[in-house]
Amino acid sequence: MNLEQISLVSQIVSAAGMIASLIFVGFQIRQNTGVSRAQIREHIISDWASVAGILSANPKVFATGIAGTEAEYNAFSNDDKFMFMTQAFMIFKHYENMFLQYKAGFLDDETWAAWSTHILMYFHQRGIKTWWSERSLAFTPKFRAFLEASEPPPMLSQVDLFLRKTKDALAADAR
Repeated sequence: MNLEQISLVSQIVSAAGMIASLIFVGFQIRQNTGVSRAQIREHIISDWASVAGILSANPKVFATGIAGTEAEYNAFSNDDKFMFMTQAFMIFKHYENMFLQYKAGFLDDETWAAWSTHILMYFHQRGIKTWWSERSLAFTPKFRAFLEASEPPPMLSQVDLFLRKTKDALAADAR
């Protein structure tokens, strides 16, 4: 083998090594993306558990606050108003984080579809609408636009379930 042939063989080996390295890097990036998405989903569940703790610390205030009229909200003590405002803020900051994770490509469409139904179920509650009108500027414009352009989902809220309202009764109430 002469020097020219050795050079050609070494270039071929070098190119093959480069291709193998790129394939390996691509595989690792794909694997890391999957791990990152799994961690984000785990954090969302963990964060929801924290939010649920805040909501269940005073469930009567939250239930009254989300379903209540402006007059019912105004009848709250200052402590109850603060509790409800904190509860609503925490839950919607949690939802905003999920929305931003979805928009950044870290949540898949299926996961987002399930959570967005939950988000909209809360957003379309009468008391949340009142709260939102006073606090929406604390959220990103894209998240605000997503919520404000939405329609109520087909899922009953906890309030409706507790009051044992059916979908037909809810439709009649809306008229």
